[in-house]
Amino acid sequence: MPRITRGVACLMFSFVEKNKTAVQVVLGLVSLGLVVGVGLTGYSAMEGGGSYLAKVGQTKITPRELAQAIGNRAVPNEMKPMVLEQLVKKQLLLEQAGLLHLDVSDDQIRNAIAAIPDFQENGKFSAQRYKDLLAAQQMTPLDFQQRVRDDIASSHLLAGFSSGIQSTAVADYMAALLGEKRDVAMLQISPAAFLPQITVSDAEVKKYYDAHTAEFKLPEMARLEYLVFSQQELAKNISISPDEVKKYFEAHQAQLTGEERKASHILIALAKDAKPEAKKAAQAKAEAILLELKANPARFADIAKKESQDPGSAGNGGDLGFFAHGAMVKPFDDAAFKLKKGEISGIVASDFGLHIIRLDDVRSKTFAEVQPDVEQKLKLEKVSQSFQKQAERFNELVYQQADSLKPAAEAFKLHVQQSDWLTRAAAKDELLNNEKLREAAFSDDVLKKKHNSEAIEVASGTLVSVRVIESKPAQSQKLEVVSADITAKLKQEKALKLAIEEGTKKLADLKKGGADTLTWPAAQAMARMGQSAVPEAQIKEIFRAAANQLPAYAGAEVKGQGFALFKVVKSTPAPALDATMRRQLNENMVQMYGQVEVASYLQALKSQIKVDYKLKAMAAE
Repeated sequence: MPRITRGVACLMFSFVEKNKTAVQVVLGLVSLGLVVGVGLTGYSAMEGGGSYLAKVGQTKITPRELAQAIGNRAVPNEMKPMVLEQLVKKQLLLEQAGLLHLDVSDDQIRNAIAAIPDFQENGKFSAQRYKDLLAAQQMTPLDFQQRVRDDIASSHLLAGFSSGIQSTAVADYMAALLGEKRDVAMLQISPAAFLPQITVSDAEVKKYYDAHTAEFKLPEMARLEYLVFSQQELAKNISISPDEVKKYFEAHQAQLTGEERKASHILIALAKDAKPEAKKAAQAKAEAILLELKANPARFADIAKKESQDPGSAGNGGDLGFFAHGAMVKPFDDAAFKLKKGEISGIVASDFGLHIIRLDDVRSKTFAEVQPDVEQKLKLEKVSQSFQKQAERFNELVYQQADSLKPAAEAFKLHVQQSDWLTRAAAKDELLNNEKLREAAFSDDVLKKKHNSEAIEVASGTLVSVRVIESKPAQSQKLEVVSADITAKLKQEKALKLAIEEGTKKLADLKKGGADTLTWPAAQAMARMGQSAVPEAQIKEIFRAAANQLPAYAGAEVKGQGFALFKVVKSTPAPALDATMRRQLNENMVQMYGQVEVASYLQALKSQIKVDYKLKAMAAE
């Protein structure tokens, strides 16, 4: 077994500490586990116009793609560059996968889609649910299949980064290091205790004011009235007649009422890389079951309950329900669509193992079944067409009748709304917190001439035109207005400095063996890793203290709050690892190192494949 030096161990621990945002190792007294969490790793400018936000090779990432990636989640502006960076990384992988010709088969795509829980009902893939969910997202099956193809290609490219072997000694040392718990009493030296003795002179206030004039400058502000013309509102007044639905159904009946088949199966599970003896045993078992079915076809459900190794259908006698052509893996799909009703297949091999299939029923969808989907499709099309046509007229009206929003409001039956005060940098109203819209509001034409702005797309299918009601120029606040705030700020700064000095002195005395005359609260159990109300920087100091002679003392500055003192009164070693725990920790350490390797690989790809950020600040990410 290789010997682990203290230096190597410290280096490893340093690695875990530095990557704590991406990797959380949670160790308990009784059990040990490692949880790996990967998050996305402020620009309201991303809301603006322009043809793209970033370009990877020759592929552009547009504002619309960013909006699609965010979806309905509430993502603050400062997080959007991180989402964009994830899209850049994904495209880097796709570019490299293309260069390496990493092809993805249709079978792989079908299998991946069938395995997605959102598309399943009672543990089985539902073609109808698949179709409904895609329609709700206004996405075609081809679009979604391309996304799945891209994801699989990327995963193939990264597959090698999650493999590797870690030493048993390393796992044991890491478990001991990270699994230790300490009982710690905490005492805070607060600036509040020093405030009564602090004084601030008028000269100090004046000096601060003169040195920080920008801090007391109010930005230019405006208050707006605005009109919102949206596809969502337009949809409320658009309906589809029964005749329109019927006409579309008759014209597209073959596509809409595609045949579906209901089948049951018995599965003998067999891995693709199974050894010859396992394949032989599975084949023999399948043949024996098939012989029994030929003799007693009516017992299919009973035999499936007893012999099938498909946990999703065995309990239901092998029943898979109805599915469309192409919904199952190809060998199964081909066999099922060749059978006649009531017929039992031979042995069919797929990536899942060996199947024996019985066709239970065949059906085509009725008009009543597809009517809601057709109505939704026609309404979406009509709303989209109507919006595009009327959006042009809306834009013309707010431009031609530039002195008022009322003509456009009356023409489109819209309500003129009013905003709170906003600046060039931000607006309280999320709808107006759009860079292009704010730029328009503070343009000379809108701010000074009081004209309507052009119709600006602030979200997909939503146009807004604004007009300035009143404005305030940028101005500095007078000293007498801000004097009290400056005094309070300077007092707090002085008190904070005294608190830190006092805490630092007390800690030094305690570490030298000075008498402990402090009144400590009850000690609390703390772990090095995992969820904690204690900030990470303080946890580091607590576990940095030598525990070979207790009590041990540590301390840390608390930003803006003074100084925290810690008294370590007990150290509890991590539990010994059993084989399962050691394997789990080892596997997750491999995954952790793999993620760091992936980050390095992506950085290397950036040096090979040109990445152009439209927003210059993103280049530093």
